[in-house]
Amino acid sequence: MDVVRRIASSLLGRLPPGRAELEELEADGFEALVRAHRDYDSSKGPLIPYIVLRCRGAMIDGLRRKTWRSRSDQTQGVEGPLLLSLEHELCEGLRVEELLADPLAATAEDVIERVSSTNLGPELAELPRRCRRIAVARFVQNRSQEDVATAEGISRATVRKLELRIRRRLHDLGESTNEEPLTSKELKVLRLAAEGASSDETARRLRKAYETVKAQRRSIIAKLHARNMVNAVAIGYERGLLQ
Repeated sequence: MDVVRRIASSLLGRLPPGRAELEELEADGFEALVRAHRDYDSSKGPLIPYIVLRCRGAMIDGLRRKTWRSRSDQTQGVEGPLLLSLEHELCEGLRVEELLADPLAATAEDVIERVSSTNLGPELAELPRRCRRIAVARFVQNRSQEDVATAEGISRATVRKLELRIRRRLHDLGESTNEEPLTSKELKVLRLAAEGASSDETARRLRKAYETVKAQRRSIIAKLHARNMVNAVAIGYERGLLQ
């Protein structure tokens, strides 16, 4: 194990700053060490040089996997994709995470299942599956007709016709789902987001921890069935939560 640690330190010292973490290199090396010890026999020469060769190769392979490029791609000068942290600022005060859909937010299928358990269940269940998706997208997620038409591969005119049919059947589904209201603290966070405040700025202005603000923003997105915080602000205006 000491040999693996020395190999990792030596390799890390030859890499550009930030290219890899020592712990990751050691982890790849320790896995290779187990395999090397299992596969070794005296016909392969002295043990230590054999371990060095196997472990260094495993660490280099681990680095290549992280670049998403093969050795031939690197030889031909093919550039790998640009990898950004979720906290990377696209511009002042706007991080990547602000624009990404929250993976914990309710999906259309989640909403269909939840609404099906209410008194609207029989009416919703009688609709064709496409109509159910459109009902959720339009009345619960507040997506535009153009967005829904693109997602379903149909024209906007068809979406309008189906929407009218759905409205008559479900009597404004979005107003009847007994959704959990936002708390007073979440409303403050939503209002600051509407003013263009980032998570960092919101945390400073409300004197809260950054992680607390992130948790409240995730809760807002989930309760409003939004795709991200920008969409949550739009929904907030549509529902009269923001002035």
